Amino acid sequence: MKTKRLTPAQRRQLTSAPDIYSPQSVGLAQELYAAAIRYLFDRLETKTMGQEWFWNIDEPFFDATPLEWVRIQTVLFANAGADLAAYSDEQVGMGLNCVMSNCISDIPHAAHDPSVPLDEAMRMMRAMPALWRDCIGPRLASLRAPIGSSKGRLAFVCYMWFDVWPTFWHMRHEPRWRDAVWQVLNEMLAVPCREVQIAALHGIGDCGRDLQRQDAIDRRIDVFIRSIDKSDQELRDYADAARQGAVL
Repeated sequence: MKTKRLTPAQRRQLTSAPDIYSPQSVGLAQELYAAAIRYLFDRLETKTMGQEWFWNIDEPFFDATPLEWVRIQTVLFANAGADLAAYSDEQVGMGLNCVMSNCISDIPHAAHDPSVPLDEAMRMMRAMPALWRDCIGPRLASLRAPIGSSKGRLAFVCYMWFDVWPTFWHMRHEPRWRDAVWQVLNEMLAVPCREVQIAALHGIGDCGRDLQRQDAIDRRIDVFIRSIDKSDQELRDYADAARQGAVL
């Protein structure tokens, strides 16, 4: 897949960018970012999954290019804890489902669009751990349910992200994408929230073969198992299954 090439100066700006991003710092109009947040999250809750706003055939599309969507995601991931604070868990879950699932929107395909420079996509991936650390983790920290049984839209997004997110599958042959996804999963395992850790293990189970680093996976899982409560045998067993790609 051919991607747009950056100048050396543009590459240095992207790869040396700070960990906290604003619309201005990524080259995005503040008004466009604010409109995207409203489009994704400022929605009425519905009682039943399958009745969300994005299934309405009359719902207008949000007008943004693939590069703009990548930059929107970069800022959103990096600042989700603050920027989504006004929204409920269900609203956040609905909006993030739209971001992650290609059966709902084309947003997850933006990062591998040929018009998007690889460095832009990698900057988005560097921002992604903050979504789990600052937003999803704190919101789900009190949950303690059998693995795969947590209720609610946000719990669904947390658990299913790497199961339904098509972006890495399309870019799994690119070494920098493999490194980036592995880094995200590593950082998710360190989030002090059981639901996020389960999501990371689910992602390792789904993506492990394509990550092409079984030795590193085994070492990381060993460290993780040693770090968790010895009484949580379910999580320990799930971690061991994840390294073998045997998760559902």
